[in-house]
Amino acid sequence: MTTLTQLFLSWPVDLGIAVASFGLGMLIKKGIIAKQRKRILSLEDEMLSNHSRILALEKKLSNTSADKNGMVHDYDLRSSGKTDAERKIS
Repeated sequence: MTTLTQLFLSWPVDLGIAVASFGLGMLIKKGIIAKQRKRILSLEDEMLSNHSRILALEKKLSNTSADKNGMVHDYDLRSSGKTDAERKIS
């Protein structure tokens, strides 16, 4: 009878420990996921920065090679606001 009484008295304590352990595990996992997401966003920002730098360098290289060949840049003509006829004259 004593063992049965101890079993009935200890189950709320066991349940409390289980719930507390579950909650603590969830908090730890949530922290790990937040840290990983922050790292992923940091890496994505770095990739975008590197990609934009690569594009700028490619544009610079293209402009340099076009200048050597005496070519006019397409984007310069489009941004000038001139019509095709005005471009031919100038």
